[in-house]
Amino acid sequence: MSSRQFVVKKESNQKRLSYLDNLRSFALLLGLVFHVAIVYAAEIKYPLRNEQKSEIFDVFGEWVHIFRMPLFFFLSGYFTEIIFRAKSLKDFLRMRIFRIFIPTVVGILLFAPMQSYVSLLQAGETVSYLDFYFRIFLNGNIRPSHLWFLYFLILFTVLHILIRKLTLPLSALLKKEPSEKSFVQEWKTITVFAFISFTGTCLINLFFMKDDSWYAIEPVNFVYNYTFFLCGSLLVSKEILILEPQSDRFWIWGTLALLCFWGFYEISRIDPFWSYFGYTGTWRRVLHIFLKCTAGWLMIRLLIGVFQKFFDFKNAKTEYMRTGSLPIYLIHHPISLLSGYLVVHTSFGITTKFLLHLFLVFVFTLVIYHFIIRPSRWINLILGNQTQPKKNP
Repeated sequence: MSSRQFVVKKESNQKRLSYLDNLRSFALLLGLVFHVAIVYAAEIKYPLRNEQKSEIFDVFGEWVHIFRMPLFFFLSGYFTEIIFRAKSLKDFLRMRIFRIFIPTVVGILLFAPMQSYVSLLQAGETVSYLDFYFRIFLNGNIRPSHLWFLYFLILFTVLHILIRKLTLPLSALLKKEPSEKSFVQEWKTITVFAFISFTGTCLINLFFMKDDSWYAIEPVNFVYNYTFFLCGSLLVSKEILILEPQSDRFWIWGTLALLCFWGFYEISRIDPFWSYFGYTGTWRRVLHIFLKCTAGWLMIRLLIGVFQKFFDFKNAKTEYMRTGSLPIYLIHHPISLLSGYLVVHTSFGITTKFLLHLFLVFVFTLVIYHFIIRPSRWINLILGNQTQPKKNP
């Protein structure tokens, strides 16, 4: 048996880390709460805005945003490399097409237009949805909306296949330490990963502003998120360094993450990220990016540890959420925008609006998934579920 065959066999027989599946489902489902909360935020820009606003939702939105998508890309990078090593290139591409590419195309055509349409309604336009869809959206104004992360994931996967032989040697930076120094291992890993994200984001921000975009690709956002995908791919066969944490010092990770997030939130007021590099001083932008990247990595480590300790199990409910999280996320955004558009025009207070909005999003999204999407094999396939779940009893 060749060394490569041995590695593939070893990795294909690895114990499935249930807590990582549960964590990935949590990250996707947290997006439902995030998209409701930012409707009521004071500073975060979003097509749908409530007249009464609160900074509490800004803090929550920034906190979720600093780790949720980086966590998703980090885990995606890890699982992408695992699958790539275990499958032939043909099988790998086939799996990625059904799991990512088809759901992205379907999602952009069916679920993404609602964001632009609600923006028109908010601006006072009275155009019908069908007129908007065919005359405006399909006429050179197609945008990925909340599915930008799947669009990026397709590009990250292609890029990874092309340059993995150049990037995987970076795993040498993650040299293992003796097992009794597990906290030191994890601390060194977080330091290396934060440095990679910080360096990549600083370098790209020197040449591009945050909101520069070509074909719905923002270079700064693209490189920033790719660094998390890249770091995930480096952990194959080195899971003990962070994916299988050996220490339970949650208070350290949590305290450091909170301090870094607080620093990031405060400096982002002084140094708005949409401005050019050095707009308020080079040192402020450098510190801004450093705190952003470090807070993200510390939160990722904290959440992995918490889910390993308390959510390392598999049952009917976790399987339901694992298979349903992507379809639920795909369909929730138009539901959130439509229900939110109705809620924000009521006379309720901001707290009541938020809770009602959140309740409607979860109820309608889960009802549609459970009774329409879940029983259908073909709908599951086009929305990214590779296997047909059990039919409803």
